[in-house]
Amino acid sequence: MQAWVLEDYGRLSVHHRETPEGAGVLLQVAACGICGSDLSVYKGAPAMRARWKPPLVLGHEIAGTVQEGPPDWLGQAVAVNPLVACGQCPACWEGLSNLCAHRTNIGFHYWGGFAEQIRVPLSQLHRLPAGVPLWKGALAEPLAVALRAVELAGPVLGRPVLVLGGGAIGTLAAWLLAQAGARVTVSERNPLRAAWLEGLGFIAEVVPTPSGQYDRVLETVGAQSTLALAVNAARPGGSVVLVGLSDLEAPLPLQRTVLQEIRIQGSYVFTQAEFARATALLAHLPDTLAVRRPFAMAQTSFEELLAGRLAEAKVVLLHGGCNA
Repeated sequence: MQAWVLEDYGRLSVHHRETPEGAGVLLQVAACGICGSDLSVYKGAPAMRARWKPPLVLGHEIAGTVQEGPPDWLGQAVAVNPLVACGQCPACWEGLSNLCAHRTNIGFHYWGGFAEQIRVPLSQLHRLPAGVPLWKGALAEPLAVALRAVELAGPVLGRPVLVLGGGAIGTLAAWLLAQAGARVTVSERNPLRAAWLEGLGFIAEVVPTPSGQYDRVLETVGAQSTLALAVNAARPGGSVVLVGLSDLEAPLPLQRTVLQEIRIQGSYVFTQAEFARATALLAHLPDTLAVRRPFAMAQTSFEELLAGRLAEAKVVLLHGGCNA
């Protein structure tokens, strides 16, 4: 079977590997999304160089079918929760598997979905809803990230909400917010991406730089400049949810945060329960939120996403001509 391996920062190549053996269910990977963290590892961003070094088989937004495993799972179309928690620490006992002190990640600690076949624990599999195309299971993971951030923001019905960044998480968060009755503004500076966002139909306003104040602000970029922008865009008593992780450190506008009682909340990936809810939501998610490409276009897709040459926020790569 084939695996796309990050041989060095900025270079992917195809390797032929044996079918993986060992513990876990054998999954035939059909589709895998390219995540912002994959892009950061690919380009060797400082925060990622400190944690992950090539060679790596990336890919943690995974959908596929079960080839080997319990009889009632064989042939099942599934999405894969890539965050493997220990289940034994205080965070896990509280239902916060995303904060597990011993968590490991498929696509980083283990082979990810850039390989045609992988082995994963049965506990990480979630059956796709009836009628959901197989490729769409690759959107369960980023949708779960957005879902946690939106839920941490608090009530949004009828409220003005700002999303900073029109990438995949920002776009999915905007869709969830719109479904919850918010009036959503997305701040996106790339004209190509902004035009695509405007055409989706559920975003009230797309602007390069926000003006005015908002009840809720979701910051999905993670840069020093956008953290300050997020705090300054929140109304007095408003809340800011931080999702992006581009920079290692960022100064906080302390005076405004304290004097205007701005609530700041971090949001990191998702819990097991949130991943399950995100998988169920795939039945309602528009197909237009991702572009599908064959794995032969993997390196091209990485370069286009990093250069801002792609209108769509999410690329889902397909193995073996999968389009189901």
